[in-house]
Amino acid sequence: MRWYGPNNATLTIGGDFEEQKALEWAKKYFGPIPRGPEVLNQEKLPFTIQEDRYISMEDNVHLPLIVMSYPTVYFRHEDEAPLDVLSSILGTGKTSLFYKNLIKNQLAVDAGATHYCAELACKFELYALPRPGSDVKLSEIERVIRATLGEFEQRGVEADDLLMVKAEMESSFIFGLQSVAGKVRELAYNQTLFRNPDYIQHDIARYNRVKQDDVLRVFKEYVKGKHGVILSVVPNGRLNDIAAPNNFLPPPRQKDMQVLTSNVVLDEQIPRPKDTFDRSIMPKAGANKTPEVPALWRHSIPNGLRVLGASSTETPTTSIMLRIPAGHYYSMKEKAGIAYLLAAMLNESTTQRSAEEMSKQLRKLGSSVSISAGTKYLNVDVNALSKNLDQTLALVLEKLSQPAWAADEFERIKQTAIEGIMQSKKDPSFLAQNASRMLLFGDSIAAMPIRGDEISVNNIKLDDLKNFHAEYLKPDGGQLIVVSERSKADIISSLSVFGELKGFSKPLELDFSDGDTKPGVVYLVNKDDAAQSSIVIGKRSMKRDVNGEFFRSSLMNFVLGGSFNSRINLNLREDKGYTYGARSYFSGDKLTGSFIASTEVRADVTDSALIEITDEIHRFSESGITDGELIFMRNAVSQRDALKYETPSAKLRFLAQILEYDLSPGFVKERGETIQSISKAEINELAQKHLSLDEMFMVVVGDAAILKPNLQEAGYQVVDFEI
Repeated sequence: MRWYGPNNATLTIGGDFEEQKALEWAKKYFGPIPRGPEVLNQEKLPFTIQEDRYISMEDNVHLPLIVMSYPTVYFRHEDEAPLDVLSSILGTGKTSLFYKNLIKNQLAVDAGATHYCAELACKFELYALPRPGSDVKLSEIERVIRATLGEFEQRGVEADDLLMVKAEMESSFIFGLQSVAGKVRELAYNQTLFRNPDYIQHDIARYNRVKQDDVLRVFKEYVKGKHGVILSVVPNGRLNDIAAPNNFLPPPRQKDMQVLTSNVVLDEQIPRPKDTFDRSIMPKAGANKTPEVPALWRHSIPNGLRVLGASSTETPTTSIMLRIPAGHYYSMKEKAGIAYLLAAMLNESTTQRSAEEMSKQLRKLGSSVSISAGTKYLNVDVNALSKNLDQTLALVLEKLSQPAWAADEFERIKQTAIEGIMQSKKDPSFLAQNASRMLLFGDSIAAMPIRGDEISVNNIKLDDLKNFHAEYLKPDGGQLIVVSERSKADIISSLSVFGELKGFSKPLELDFSDGDTKPGVVYLVNKDDAAQSSIVIGKRSMKRDVNGEFFRSSLMNFVLGGSFNSRINLNLREDKGYTYGARSYFSGDKLTGSFIASTEVRADVTDSALIEITDEIHRFSESGITDGELIFMRNAVSQRDALKYETPSAKLRFLAQILEYDLSPGFVKERGETIQSISKAEINELAQKHLSLDEMFMVVVGDAAILKPNLQEAGYQVVDFEI
């Protein structure tokens, strides 16, 4: 009542609709609601800390952490922009001082600086996670951070610093407007806070106005010699590693007394709208609109790269996805993770420039280039302002074809990968995924995570990366997918730079062995003192298809575990309160597939949750879908698919599917017809065929000492499973 009145709300509507009709509906449904109490803007009060406040905590974590926070200004204060520039110079990317002083010299696995702003207050934060095995305490990390601040004052602000941040901010604002959600969010936010929905040009302008002296001024005013909160987080039993003894105890939170108000009193206090219609009658949704498939064009580069493109004219941007058949499946099990490490190395130095220089060039263009490893492909994702595309692609080619193979960079990324794997083992869901992969795929490379494990990664040498690059990073069989506001001719001209890539890679030779699993058995993975348990139920299943049995089975699964309103989620989350979410899905590619149901639950309800999720699968397999669920599925899936081709990144995924499966654009219409025509009988038949619990394994990750007797008492055969 106090805050949720129409006079304190902004309604923003975006998308494909009739404007006049939308205004009529807005007036009809929102117009009769009476005004609430007047809401005044809160006063923005400056805040300072009189002395450094050291606080600490210990927890079940793998790495310690130090965070140094300083109060600054408030959102869109005149000093916010120069403070953002300062945080970028200190702690963003490979050009930053934190990267040079903490990460590159292997004192920390992660470090950075941020300036987080809210409407009433902002905070300038410096953070670092020391590298395990270095024996560096947080007090030493704090000393390096403070020395880095002193180095910045001596170094000053360079012209390139401003160029990078300004280009990145312009790019960020433009890319943020690519989706309907991004547009309406920007309009609503600016209207709510500043009574000016079209504020984006002001935002770009305020960053462009930042001068070198502005950055030095805010450094001295808000950071240099100022007092802040220094938080140490350390693994259990390592309080000796904190930055300094605690000297501050936060006051206890004051909780308001709970006031129980009768419905009669509430009815008297809440102003009711004076309607001329019955609000209890839900308006009927109109017919689902068939998604409009973007116009496509195709091209081939003589070296074997296939190109598929589409136009997107809403923003002056170009997005590209390059997929080279050199992913995880091309590696040997004993050196699993080699594709992952190769991708990381290709993000480092080239023979032409250091990683820092490469990062600087890309940031000055406002471009982003990310190289990552998938199961089948090495993926290169490029986002650029179209005006800077050619310069960006020249840098992409340099990354792919001229890696420096620096030994120190290799050792750093290898050690970082191993530490990441070790840290992930603190997460029950990570352990459950690994166990499930082993049960699905037995002794094949598919049973290994893309990052590998600590043993396989430790086996990889720099020469292994060089050989893998020489054998597999070839253009033949690769895919170039592009979405741009530029013409086809312009794009083809720009993409010709990739014609310099030459050669044929080795064919993929892969045998997916079956896992040695027993139905009805719970494979229990121990995670000491786990507050939550992770549950996975699954089996090998169909390869992915576009409009065949795989797609139809996904429609079948939608009401079982494929949406928030699915049976599994409503049972475990909404009814029982066991979890924040539960789901089931079919996944696959052209090589293999699986069915998985999973959730993370409170440790004390693990056995009950397992019973509930298996009961839901069994009931659905036996009894099938209801008439109401069938209608819900048809409407929900059709409306969801309407957003599949909205943004350039969404179009890239759509085009990648067409290229991978050699489809015509007409498949979208065919799938729409399948959604509307699939019968209740067919869905029930698919449920009986693919949801038999007699074919599924069960994995539970949690505190085995507590869970094992509970699961056995519930009637399950439990097998201890080592990862």
